[in-house]
Amino acid sequence: MAKPLLITAGDVIEVQLTSETVVFDRGDGAAQVEPGHITNRMRLFVRELDGRENKYDFEDTELGVRETQRVAIVRGAAKGARQPVNLMLFNLSSGESDAFERGLRAFLGEKPFFNAFLKAVAIALGIVIVFWLTARFGLAKTIAWANVYSIMTALLLFPLLWWGAAQWDKLTREWRYQNLRKRLIADATGRVRAYLAPPASSPAAALKAAPPQQA
Repeated sequence: MAKPLLITAGDVIEVQLTSETVVFDRGDGAAQVEPGHITNRMRLFVRELDGRENKYDFEDTELGVRETQRVAIVRGAAKGARQPVNLMLFNLSSGESDAFERGLRAFLGEKPFFNAFLKAVAIALGIVIVFWLTARFGLAKTIAWANVYSIMTALLLFPLLWWGAAQWDKLTREWRYQNLRKRLIADATGRVRAYLAPPASSPAAALKAAPPQQA
């Protein structure tokens, strides 16, 4: 991967589940509860493989985890984020995993260097050159006429060019994200297998252990 992944593995020593309901004030002093605005949170207390204990928070995950199970947490440094964002959570004891779309998009979804406006400007300049050469040498017009003709054509087409470039960026950004997402999940799935509990130290985990499934 172009960006490094931060992988932490360990055994769960405690699980805390909480939920939060978003309440909107209607302005008349009464609170209005909006259905569907409930955030489920899971906090894992993990004894890492080096003996240290840390806690990790996850939002809206459907992955089941209980005490004594071994987990692997995959995080990454996203632009603008103070702390590494959650990318994936693996339950190495059950062989299940979950991916966090918000974190993945923040980690992988960087904007292109040339935005839609700059692309439209570049295309418009190309139109000016082509239309100027056509008017000057193809139609044998004067330089002043060729200048006006080429510049006015580019100005009239610029809004359409800008819109088209924006749509192209949106489409290719999603394609690029899905490709990078697939590669990241495959990479993380392969790397966390190194943290499976040895059969001798965890017979129960050995019976359950299986390659993590892609979320």
